[in-house]
Formats: sequence, C-alpha cells, structure tokens
Amino acid sequence: KAKLVTIIMDEAIQPRVLEDLHAVKVKGFTVSEATGEGLHGAHLSSWEGKNIRIETLVSAEKAQRLIELCADKYLDKFGMIIFASEVEVYRSGRFT
Repeated sequence: KAKLVTIIMDEAIQPRVLEDLHAVKVKGFTVSEATGEGLHGAHLSSWEGKNIRIETLVSAEKAQRLIELCADKYLDKFGMIIFASEVEVYRSGRFT
C-alpha cells in the first residue's frame, strides 16, 4: 500500500512545487494539464493560465510531509487543492 498524493494548482507555481517534491525526496511524479470546474467556476479564457495536476505515489510519511509543506507554503496564497488516498501498488518497492 502507498499514498497517492494529488495536487491541482495554477501552473504559475509548478516550478516551486516541483522543488518541494525533490526536497521531500519524491522519486517520481506525473504532471498533466487539468481541466474542470469548481467553486470559482471554470476558466473562461486562456490568459488566466492553466491548471496543473501532479500525482505521486509515496509512503504515508512522505505524503504527510508533502501535504504539510504545501499547506504551509501555498494553500492560503494560491489556488491549490491537495488530497491523498490509500492505494494498492504493484511493484511497490519503487514507491517509498
């Protein structure tokens, strides 16, 4: 079992969040463009920027450190959603 941490954020802070993933020693992650609608509606034009989704599989301890780091640095200042779920991973030795 591992934690799947998902971070959805404005693309403007992607470089900072990627630095944080490296600081927590995350071994790998996936970055993709995210679209959708939330409390503030949908993006109406391209000048607003894109939303980015980062997903990583990590141990419970790394997940907690990453969530706390992002909460402290970004949640009050930027558009960001972060959540974690427990998942069953095959080849689990790669996601510690």
